[in-house]
Amino acid sequence: MEKKLRILFGVFFMIVIVLGACSNKTKETTKLDWPKKSVQLVCGMSAGGDSDFNARTLAKYLKDEIGVVVVVTNITGAGGSIATEEVVNSPNDGYRFYMNHVPLHTAKAFGITEKGWSDLDPVCAFGQGTGEFVTVRSNFPANDIQGMIEETKKNPGKYRFGVNPGATSNYMAVVFQKAGAEFNLVSSGSAADRVVGLKGGHLDIILAGMPNVADYIKTGEFKVLGNCASQRHPTLSQYPTVKEQDVNGEFDPVYVLYAVKGTDPRIIEKMSKACENIVTKNKEYQEQISQAFSQVPLYKNTKETVEFLKKQEKIYMDISDELKASYKKK
Repeated sequence: MEKKLRILFGVFFMIVIVLGACSNKTKETTKLDWPKKSVQLVCGMSAGGDSDFNARTLAKYLKDEIGVVVVVTNITGAGGSIATEEVVNSPNDGYRFYMNHVPLHTAKAFGITEKGWSDLDPVCAFGQGTGEFVTVRSNFPANDIQGMIEETKKNPGKYRFGVNPGATSNYMAVVFQKAGAEFNLVSSGSAADRVVGLKGGHLDIILAGMPNVADYIKTGEFKVLGNCASQRHPTLSQYPTVKEQDVNGEFDPVYVLYAVKGTDPRIIEKMSKACENIVTKNKEYQEQISQAFSQVPLYKNTKETVEFLKKQEKIYMDISDELKASYKKK
């Protein structure tokens, strides 16, 4: 009897193992039935800027890769945090994605929101901007970052630094203040708005992407004091970085694609692969980003993107107290 029971138990466990293996095999071989309808890509920045351009250009070519239309929607405000909150609270069915870059970190560091990149599922990094440039009118009495700091120290409160509260311009303004600069921070909206303010004499120092200011540099109305990126841009190498000029601050606008937390990993993998194909193989896409914003192709897979995001977030969280204090003054 005892022998029969042992045999029965042995058969039972073998059946369990076989059924389990079959179940796993079924999951592995189940065809991913996605997408079956259009996909939405939320951009946390306003229309017309570099972020919006990159979101729309990627969406244009994603149609050929995943087989459905990708619709870009701009949700702006509060340093991108309104868009972040909306996406975080969306269904994780694979039909809503999110694109952001540094403002996703700065909004958290400024205390505008508690949400950050870890509340989403990173898909990949699919591009990088040329950086934002510290720009002044041509008659500004300094030609580099240290000269700007010294000039503001000689005339405390005279110069107006245009910022988008809670965003990258606000972050760099705090960095300059930590280095000794003494200017007034003026809430002034997007980069396009800041350019208008600088040209009109309502602002004295701004941060803006090169496409926003290139024409004014050519006409001699504006000049650049430094690039806020971590290294000189290959097509704009004549402009030294802020860090080269002995100010400990930098940010790289790397465009990252996110899915809602808990999205099927197979969807994330498929979307990441689609982006890789576009960024690394599509010559028309590469030419388009080069002509519009002097960008060079950049792609990081999901694992690489996660490691990059960890390092990026630390940069801003390390001075979170100063950033929060600055934001409360707005």
